[in-house]
Amino acid sequence: MGDGTAMAVDRLTAVTAHDNLQGLLDAVRHALARLDEGRYGVCEVCGEPIPQGRLEARPWATTCVAHPR
Repeated sequence: MGDGTAMAVDRLTAVTAHDNLQGLLDAVRHALARLDEGRYGVCEVCGEPIPQGRLEARPWATTCVAHPR
């Protein structure tokens, strides 16, 4: 393994971290939009309330435990 390989691995790690963070940011923005619309805390699939514990653990959750995404 040379320096080029190590740099490629570092770059791949950075790109993966960026993609993961971008996905999380998108989910948070979606949850904020649902809050503005008055739909926050309601499952997008079944329309039932999302349990408080799930929202405390994942405030950006848009589905109940029965319909994870």
